[in-house]
Amino acid sequence: MNIKNKILGLILLLSLLPVAKAQIVVGGTGNGDYDIDYLTPKKYEIGGITMQGAENLDQRMVLMVAELHVGDIVQVPGDKISGAIDKLWKQGLFEDVKIEVTNIQNDLIFLNIELVGRPKLSRFQFRGVKKSDADKLRENLNLMVGDVVTDNLMITSKNKILSYYLDKGYNNASVNVQSITDTARKNNEQILIFDVNTGKKGRIKELSFEGNEALSDTKLASAMKNTHDVNYWKKLRFWTSGFWKRSKYIEADYNSDLEEIVNLYNEKGYRDAKILDDSIYYDEQGKMRIKVKVYEGRPYFFRNITFTGNTIYSSDELAKHLRIEKGTPYNKTTLDQNLSYNPSGTDINSLYMDNGYLFFRATPTEVAVENDSIDIEIRIREGGQARLNKVSIKGNTMTNDKVIMREIHTRPGDLFSRDAVIRSVRELATLQYFDEQKINPDVKPNPENGTVDIEYQLEEKSTSQISLSGGWGSGMIIGTLGLSFNNFSVRNIFNKKAWSPLPTGDGQKLYLSAQTNGTYYYSLSAGFTEPWLGGSKPQSLSFSIYHSLYSNGYFYDKSSSSYYSLRITGAGLSLTKRLSWPDDYFILSHGLTYRMYRVQNYTSFIFPDGYANDINYTVGLTRNSLDSPIYPRMGSEVSVSAQLTPPYSLFDSRDYSTLDAQEKYKFLEYYKINIRGSWMFNLISNVVFNARFRFGNMGYYNSDIGLSPFGRYYVGGDGLSSFALDAREIIPMRGYTTYGLTPTDASNNRIGASIFDKFTLELRQPITLNASATIYVLGFVEGANAWSKFSQFQPFKMYTSAGLGVRLYMPMFGLIGLDWAYGFSDEETGGSHFHFSINQSID
Repeated sequence: MNIKNKILGLILLLSLLPVAKAQIVVGGTGNGDYDIDYLTPKKYEIGGITMQGAENLDQRMVLMVAELHVGDIVQVPGDKISGAIDKLWKQGLFEDVKIEVTNIQNDLIFLNIELVGRPKLSRFQFRGVKKSDADKLRENLNLMVGDVVTDNLMITSKNKILSYYLDKGYNNASVNVQSITDTARKNNEQILIFDVNTGKKGRIKELSFEGNEALSDTKLASAMKNTHDVNYWKKLRFWTSGFWKRSKYIEADYNSDLEEIVNLYNEKGYRDAKILDDSIYYDEQGKMRIKVKVYEGRPYFFRNITFTGNTIYSSDELAKHLRIEKGTPYNKTTLDQNLSYNPSGTDINSLYMDNGYLFFRATPTEVAVENDSIDIEIRIREGGQARLNKVSIKGNTMTNDKVIMREIHTRPGDLFSRDAVIRSVRELATLQYFDEQKINPDVKPNPENGTVDIEYQLEEKSTSQISLSGGWGSGMIIGTLGLSFNNFSVRNIFNKKAWSPLPTGDGQKLYLSAQTNGTYYYSLSAGFTEPWLGGSKPQSLSFSIYHSLYSNGYFYDKSSSSYYSLRITGAGLSLTKRLSWPDDYFILSHGLTYRMYRVQNYTSFIFPDGYANDINYTVGLTRNSLDSPIYPRMGSEVSVSAQLTPPYSLFDSRDYSTLDAQEKYKFLEYYKINIRGSWMFNLISNVVFNARFRFGNMGYYNSDIGLSPFGRYYVGGDGLSSFALDAREIIPMRGYTTYGLTPTDASNNRIGASIFDKFTLELRQPITLNASATIYVLGFVEGANAWSKFSQFQPFKMYTSAGLGVRLYMPMFGLIGLDWAYGFSDEETGGSHFHFSINQSID
């Protein structure tokens, strides 16, 4: 090959290099010189292709990527071969790519592709980190054996490690990445070693402010929910999310908190407030200190607020919903909230949108700023009313469509209503079939035809629950096994394909429960609920049966005079119906219950042998507007119920004062009134204040009979009495022993109360609201008392307690609680107590 061609070949070679180590070589391993005129490219047919360095690769796939095949026509020099190099290089699998011309025979050209593969990852390890951190880092890095080790992979992994520790407050962490050859492998594999030096956490020794006069340091620090110094707990409220965070510096949280300071000033009327400067420095002891300099400006006030463009509602009516009086400190957050969305549903946006005006817009504009006063003009574009076109659901794999659609308050053809959408989300959450945090109503307006489509996006969760527990009652250990199937399908019982593992999807409830101590006591119960009887109306039918036995050993000979027992067998039927007036949060219920108590040789009972019949009717009215069944933030639940038996003695001429106990209580007669209420208030973020009360009164028709020995109130403890065959109603009261506040007789035996009341104040803070495990903590104070006679009732004479608790909700096990409380009012039954609860038994 002459010198001219060699020089031109070198120039061509350099021009074809996509990267430093990807190249085309003419001649290469061939034995001869090939007369290639680089100024006049020539077309060849590929006569053969060989390959080196691809022993672990599928050579057919390499050729497919390179788009080179025997029989192809290529131009040499030309884009086909240089493009092949570029395609192979971009795969990121090779350190070097060469294509050599090994032979030319007439119009045939023979090529050799030489590849040098990048090393593969055989394993990786961390140094200088705790095992728990290493486990989380493995998840974050998502490295797999066989990954190609590149500079980018190492840099990306390093940055992820630094980011992980930065989020934990380690601002000075460093990572050194080493790549060493794995000598135990022969296929060019490497080990990555991540040497991590976390350094010390960037704890904030002092957070101070400068330039603030209107708002104190404490209030400004309170606004910084995620950034605080080591003395934060001395200054700030106890129940906020900030309390549970340590005094660490995280840049993203810190910048967000600076914005919260400005927002706080804005809410107080200081619309010009801003952060002038902030400095982060370390003192001589190496402690981090932060100083924030603020400019407060002057406070402003609302003056004149006017409306334009409104025709549906008058300006006076809109002003009532805006609820901002002249002279009120200027607060843009309140203005926006009362225009666009107020949790109470009284904002102007709700007024329009609940009447179908989906395309409504309200734009507040400052039209005058004079001295300390601001005039606002709210410019309204009402648009037309939108009707619902398509209403659909997505994400339900087990629950039948009809079960979901019957709970939705938006129907095709109805006027759009934001309140109806919010109510639908609430009802779907109440079913407890779906992750309530992921119920998403996707509203899709169609402005061209004035309609709107809504798709409710859902994610199902486990609905069946199992309860396996042990407890202590009446001097014995009681074991309980309960199964609850909350989305059951009776009609699919005989459909083999529907058993996975049980037939589900129709929203019916089935429960089975068994308790025993092994020798002296057992109890069996079962129940079923059809929530939409008939399938067209929100009315439910429930049925339950149960049987219990307490004895001195139920394996003994029952004919023996030494054997004694107390049995209860019963069944109940109830019908509940959702009302439409006064509003559709009301539920009316009716129930009919029969119990038979049978006593044999039971000398300590009110009568030693015989039986008692309890036939009662219960009517109840409940209003439940809680926004969530697991962790409600807003709303209330109030119920009033009356339980009545027929007044048999009024139709009987016998003198009941002379009858023995067996005859007197053969047919029980009594009435009971129960009232309870619970109110939720969302204070800040997800912090919730809960106030609730309970009241109960049991009376009688005939003074010669007196109070029924069955069904009385027993107050005290955690509400989980595992042994109660006398239909007693258990009222939990933390900080006291089981039944510790229940009236006693002359022999100091707990005989049950005819009247009680209870008040509770509780503050709740969630730890996590994930559907798989909802956890929240709480603090509480409560008071309760019980009396044997109505004449002794003193509603505000309370036994009091206070304490802390935690609740864990898992779909499989329901709501489980653990509380510690201290009872202040009684040395014998009060003091320090731990309480365990299942499914709100303590509430």
